[in-house]
Amino acid sequence: MQEQPPGPELTGYPLPAGIKLDQTKEIASHSTLFPKITGRIDELIDNFTYKFGAEDPIIKLTGTVKLHGTHADIVIESNNTIRIQSRNRLSLNMEHDNYNVAASLLPLRKEILELRDRVKDRWQERNVFENMDGNQPIILAGEWIGPGIQKKVAIASLPKRCFVLLAISVNGEWQDDEDYAEIHNEKVGIYNISRGGFYKEVLDVESPKSLEACKEKLLAHTIDVERECPFAKSFGISGVGEGIVWKAHYPLSQDPRFWLKTKGPEHRITRTDKLKKAELNKDGAERTRTFAEAALTEMRLQQAWDYLGEMGINRDKSGTQSFIKWLINDVEVEENKAIVDLSIDRATLKKAVGVIGKTWYFEKLGKA
Repeated sequence: MQEQPPGPELTGYPLPAGIKLDQTKEIASHSTLFPKITGRIDELIDNFTYKFGAEDPIIKLTGTVKLHGTHADIVIESNNTIRIQSRNRLSLNMEHDNYNVAASLLPLRKEILELRDRVKDRWQERNVFENMDGNQPIILAGEWIGPGIQKKVAIASLPKRCFVLLAISVNGEWQDDEDYAEIHNEKVGIYNISRGGFYKEVLDVESPKSLEACKEKLLAHTIDVERECPFAKSFGISGVGEGIVWKAHYPLSQDPRFWLKTKGPEHRITRTDKLKKAELNKDGAERTRTFAEAALTEMRLQQAWDYLGEMGINRDKSGTQSFIKWLINDVEVEENKAIVDLSIDRATLKKAVGVIGKTWYFEKLGKA
């Protein structure tokens, strides 16, 4: 059941071979860039059981609406320096921007520092006996949404672009979303994802029957959001949403390995989870191509195209290798479990992704 917010208003990081789960925070601290979130519930469960075994088979999840825009973070250093970063770039500015997010947010210095102070006060209220680490930046992670950023979603019909706060990092740790639900300044176009409400579900990883029932509930919530975006509806706009981001309850919510994204059929970035070994009972090259075709949905290919724009790489013939390199890396990271489970040869997969990606890219150039 969807709950209304108070007030008016990793798997994140890929885990390199040989690195244990309890070393994740050290890996994460090397960069302020927002972590990748798994789209596979079995990966979240694997991470949970690896860490806790059979001690506690219950995973409580809280979900918020996933918005289809372009990712952006406001990073505030201890000396009050403010920078805007994208999914892949540590710093955006007026010359190297992404949909004008830096040009829109950087002038709001006073309002951003006020939000930072409210975050610090809220954190101290909830951590009375702890001290804040002055060397760690406070990160207001969010999505830049509105007209001209993405198509075929309700939030594209907003009257103007705005920043929506999705997650907050203090002391190098991601905080509980509900604790910070009232952190926003809507007068200047900075909103909180709590405006779209919260969803609650429970995974019992020890009971197959209960687990399947929960998966069905997660899917039902997700389809409801895709059919009618609650965040857009709060502005009186009716239309399609993207999905839901789920986080295990605090303190697991501090670690992106216990986050999960679920998307509706129209926004799925992969279809490899629908493949079965029996369906891939073909020779090596053909089975790998079948896998590559399932992995390279229109959504993933479009993400690679958007990446070039974000990084300032020319979207012409000279950008072909950068486009293919991003695709290969994304498939290897996001589809790692499926690659292993379905015994897909990685070298052959890279070639198949390259061929399919290059064909799509040149067709896109012809239409641009």
